[in-house]
Amino acid sequence: MEYIETTLESLKIQHAQLDSAIREEESHVWKNMIRIEQLKKEKLRKKDELLRRTLQAQ
Repeated sequence: MEYIETTLESLKIQHAQLDSAIREEESHVWKNMIRIEQLKKEKLRKKDELLRRTLQAQ
């Protein structure tokens, strides 16, 4: 159970880091829309994985 909690915490941290990276990219005058799209897709994958593992832990 501890491993699952550690993995969940890791996924939460990664999700937050991606959110921060997206905000950073969006703050530039010349936004790299391709990079922003890639980051958003990765963030969504992390969110899906987090939800899946949360449901498995129950």
